[in-house]
Amino acid sequence: MTKKISALVFSCIFLASTTFAFEDHIILKNGDRVTGTIVNRSDEAIEVETTYAGVIKISASAVEKITPEPPADAKPAEPEAKVSADAEGAQAKTAEAPKKAIQRKLFGDGKAFGILNGWSGNATIGYNYASGNSKSATLTTSLRAVKDGTKDKLTVYARSLWFTSRRSGTSITTSNAFWGGARYDRNVDKKLFGFVSYDFERDRPKKLMFRSIVGAGIGHHTIKNDRTELDLLGGMAWNRTWQDNTKTDTPEGLAGTVFKHKFNGRLRVLGTLTFFQNITDRAEYRFITDSTVSIDVTKRVGIFFTVGNRFNNDPPLNTEKNDFLFTTGLKWNFGKAK
Repeated sequence: MTKKISALVFSCIFLASTTFAFEDHIILKNGDRVTGTIVNRSDEAIEVETTYAGVIKISASAVEKITPEPPADAKPAEPEAKVSADAEGAQAKTAEAPKKAIQRKLFGDGKAFGILNGWSGNATIGYNYASGNSKSATLTTSLRAVKDGTKDKLTVYARSLWFTSRRSGTSITTSNAFWGGARYDRNVDKKLFGFVSYDFERDRPKKLMFRSIVGAGIGHHTIKNDRTELDLLGGMAWNRTWQDNTKTDTPEGLAGTVFKHKFNGRLRVLGTLTFFQNITDRAEYRFITDSTVSIDVTKRVGIFFTVGNRFNNDPPLNTEKNDFLFTTGLKWNFGKAK
């Protein structure tokens, strides 16, 4: 009886060791090991049948070597379980990737349908103050933000100017102006694009209560590389103006250009010119120009110099035709500097 039991035990041990010897041992490049029987093998993947996780599919590029016997320091099940978990996680990520790609395309990478993400540009502020026989103060602010897409671009911009002086106890505000707008571009091909725009203006000392301009047209990327960009614009606009107690509606033709050049990582120049021609009266036209030179002191903070000009050849209420503006101050960059 004892001999039969001994023979049975010996047979079990022999069969177990034989089975273990005939198992394949896959060593991965990250140090993990998988023990099992290879059931399918190709240049792309290896399928291994294991006793603890069924069939596992491993990328062939992740395999360091395959041996018929385990290395002396092989660990039993712990690393194998880790490989199984990693493989399952990779499969889950692969299945989830298309869904996330669709979500990013529709809604952007963040909240509010991506509207709050991907903006770049700068904000500026300048302030001057003088006192003595006369007191004066000047405050200027501006904002320019750009959101780039694969085939489209949204640009938002705004500027303000406030100037007041006090002499002989009397305070006079000679400038209280605000300009702003937005333009949306959609590429047709590498050079041609369509655009829609909206601009507004207010200047209380000139009794310009509000001017609203809606425009649309086509543009051309005449120059576009890593250092220089030059866009040419042409189209039509509708100008609605509230001047004092009078409201006027005027169809206008518009033409413009936007020039950007980066001399190096710190020095940049930006120039814009927009010309408006009254279609119903050829003698009436106006144009707006802005040129800014900016120097980055750090990645986020820099200084700027801006020369602006607003010209109207037929100004109402005996106001001056030309408004010239020179401002300087600090700027703050957000996103990637534009």
